[in-house]
Amino acid sequence: MEVYDSEREQLDVLKKWWQQNGKAIVIGSILGIGTLVGWQQWQSGMQESREAASQEYGVLLDNMEKQNLQGVKESGATIMNNFAKTPYAALAALAVAKVNVEEGDTASARTHLQKVVDQKDQPQFQHVARLRLARLVLDEGEAKQALDLVKSVDVAGFASAYDELKGDIHAALGNTAEARSAYERAIAAMDAALDQSIIKMKLDDLGETEVTL
Repeated sequence: MEVYDSEREQLDVLKKWWQQNGKAIVIGSILGIGTLVGWQQWQSGMQESREAASQEYGVLLDNMEKQNLQGVKESGATIMNNFAKTPYAALAALAVAKVNVEEGDTASARTHLQKVVDQKDQPQFQHVARLRLARLVLDEGEAKQALDLVKSVDVAGFASAYDELKGDIHAALGNTAEARSAYERAIAAMDAALDQSIIKMKLDDLGETEVTL
C-alpha cells in the first residue's frame, strides 16, 4: 500500500473511491487508514520507548564500569520491566545475569539467561544467552543438560563458539572422540585472525588419537 504524504491526500483518494466504488470499499479504506495512523502512532511510541530504554541502559553501563552491582541490577530491572519489547531488555538481562554469577546467585542468572533464549525475535542475543547458559550449566556439573541446550541449534555465525563449548561438554562427559571432533570444527570455523591457542590447548589435553590396527 502506498504511503501518503498527508492526511489531505488520503481524504482526496477516499472521495475518488467513494465516487467509483461506493460505501463498501470506502468503509474498508477508512479502517485501513485508521490502521495506518495507528501504526504511525505505535511507531512513534516505540521510538520514544527505545530512546528512554537507551538512556537507562547508559545508566546500567555506567554502573557496570563503576562496579556498582546493585545499580546494575536496579537499572536492569527497570529496563526489563518497562521496556520489555526493546532490544535493551535482552541486553539488560545479559548484564544482570553476569552480576548474578559474580554474586554467586546462579539460579537468578539462569532465569535471566533463559528469558533471552526464549526471545525468538532477538537471535543474536539469543545465541549469546544460550552459550552463557550452557556454560553455566556445565560449570555446575550438569553436562548432559548443557549438551541438550546446544545440540540441534542453528548456530548461524556462532559455529566456532558452539563447537568449542560442545568440545568442553563432551570432554566433561568423557567422550574424547566427540570432544576432539568438536574442537577441530571450532578451529576450522574460527576466523584466522583470532587466537586459536586456547582451543588448541584443549585439543592437546585430550591426548593423542588412538590408532586402531
